[in-house]
Amino acid sequence: MKNTRWLIILILLCSAQTYGQGFGVFSRKVATVNRLLPPTVNLNGKRIRVDSFATGIEGADQLKSLLKTELVTLIQKDPRFILNETSPETILKFTVTRFYVERWTGALVNGQQTVSYRGKIEVAYQAIDADTNSALDSEILSDETGFNPTESSRFSDILHGSSSSKKKLAAEASENEARDQLINDIVNKMGKRIAPLDEPFEAQLPGGKLESLSSLALNRRWGALEEQGEKMDPLPKGAEDTYRLYLVALSKEAQAYDLTREANDRDLGKRSDISAAQAEDDYKRAQKYLDEAGALYKQIIAANPKEKEFRSGDTRTEEAISIYAMIDRYKEEYAKAQAAKAAQAAQAAVDKSAGRPLTSASGGQTPLDQILSFCSSGLALDSIRDYIESPDFMQDAKATGYKFNFAKDPIRLNEICKQSAGTIQRLMRTRLTTQTSHK
Repeated sequence: MKNTRWLIILILLCSAQTYGQGFGVFSRKVATVNRLLPPTVNLNGKRIRVDSFATGIEGADQLKSLLKTELVTLIQKDPRFILNETSPETILKFTVTRFYVERWTGALVNGQQTVSYRGKIEVAYQAIDADTNSALDSEILSDETGFNPTESSRFSDILHGSSSSKKKLAAEASENEARDQLINDIVNKMGKRIAPLDEPFEAQLPGGKLESLSSLALNRRWGALEEQGEKMDPLPKGAEDTYRLYLVALSKEAQAYDLTREANDRDLGKRSDISAAQAEDDYKRAQKYLDEAGALYKQIIAANPKEKEFRSGDTRTEEAISIYAMIDRYKEEYAKAQAAKAAQAAQAAVDKSAGRPLTSASGGQTPLDQILSFCSSGLALDSIRDYIESPDFMQDAKATGYKFNFAKDPIRLNEICKQSAGTIQRLMRTRLTTQTSHK
């Protein structure tokens, strides 16, 4: 047994010496990078209510209560938001659709059965504007932890005790740890949809010919690292040079996070020296840095696919780039909505001055058209129910002279709203009938 262990160590040492350039095996250096990304959607309504639901899950009431408590606690750490149950401007709504922690038994070791745990959670999340009942953000979020039967633990990860491998091994070994990780991780994923969330990570640093560049990363001199890394002559061997490009990619990625932190400090009132124009410029620069870092990570993975440490950088930047894409999309949609709202207000003023009937709250749409629009955009049935029960529904019906058409409306509902069509039809008819009977 001892001879086998020493043989493995000797092979690793020889392999490291033969390869020449890399992260090393027994004496790695790491730099801690403080990762901060902008929220997916910038909530203009800062008064927030959190609604939680769970269906078809064992212990659903306890689980949804725990998740809500954790999310509320996370939100309360950000002074920009105020929890308000009675008159919220924004409703954060989530439904737990899947949650489990399962036990796996493995081979016998020293006469005892090995046991591992793994788990998964899925949540349907929405941020809803309380005034218009429209979805500002909507996503199916999921997280997994613990034992994965399709993967084997990497010897080097366990040897160096990386934070990711420690977390994975902790979840594998304990049902409670796996459950806690799932809850914490999914709450963090929901939380960072509305507010920046610190996610520090450790980045491995190469030694050898790149020792001087790595020292800049250790001292968080990201700008100098980018400049010197790009000016440095490429290493003779292509696979070795991927480690130089890796440091350049890391420097760009870290600078993007620093720019995000500056913008966040401005929003918190900590950086009055940063103007709105400068904050917008910082946002664009951060986006550019991430695009460049992502392209470099993909380049070096293609050139040196055996180096698995490169993959985490690719994963991080892909996530960041997708968040910036969503932010841009939401900005565009919000600008269009504001323009439509301004045009509607202007038209209402003209109609009022001319003595004409005012347009409806939904911009001239009948309640049915509004509901079909909600279904097409994937709005949850609970939110559609809230609209039907709100004063806006009857205002829209009155403004457009809407009456339920038994010959045509059920067909349109069935085509667009699918399995929710029957429930929506009953709610609409009940609302219209109740309002008429009150008159």
